[in-house]
Amino acid sequence: MKAAIISDIHSNLEALLVVLKDIKKRRLKSIFCLGDLIGYGANPNECIDLCMKESKVIVAGNHDWAAIDKTDVATFNPVAAEAIRWTKENMKKEGGSKLKGLELRQTVGALHLVHATPAEPEKWRYLFSLEEYEKEFSAFKEQICFIGHSHIPAAIYRDDNGYCDLVRDNPFPIVAKRRYIVNVGSVGQPRDLDPRASYVIYDGNNDSIEIIRLDYNIPLAQQKIVMGGLPDVLADRLLAGR
Repeated sequence: MKAAIISDIHSNLEALLVVLKDIKKRRLKSIFCLGDLIGYGANPNECIDLCMKESKVIVAGNHDWAAIDKTDVATFNPVAAEAIRWTKENMKKEGGSKLKGLELRQTVGALHLVHATPAEPEKWRYLFSLEEYEKEFSAFKEQICFIGHSHIPAAIYRDDNGYCDLVRDNPFPIVAKRRYIVNVGSVGQPRDLDPRASYVIYDGNNDSIEIIRLDYNIPLAQQKIVMGGLPDVLADRLLAGR
């Protein structure tokens, strides 16, 4: 099986269209989406519709749940909370209905799919350090867990002896005696100081994983945010990749 893993689109239609075009060019027939279709950007309805149409599997993100009142925006920072309020005002009713059907986790063969963490995914914790990643391996049984949420692409492995480390190669081979947690980064709002859209290709046929980065029309996405009445900082951060 080969699949594209996408996450954290955040209503950024320009980034999503470029990613979908690249996926189709590579003839990848399966797309798995790790949530946060909406929030921050100016095109929630289009991004919901495209993700629902193109993805075989979608799990819920914290912004998806916040937009349908399943997660309290009091836990969000003020800018994120304002973006959710804007999204709720501008999201079509049918879009909200589609988000309500999303579950917190899914499994596809040897893959575990979740937005934030395999342990207690509803708490929306962030994984940044190696120690934080290491604690999560006991929460899933599959060989590979794909996550998003932090908007920072990364891959951590754990071997049969319990040793954990960062995977430094890209692409990298899937080793039979290792298990992995792979953060696929963000399509619509990268935060690793690289503004390019991020997604991952899982190649189960050749046992490899690759993080893909793509340029997209950032000025247009920024213009839509500002003209739509969303906080200006959401436009500024797209170019900074933070």
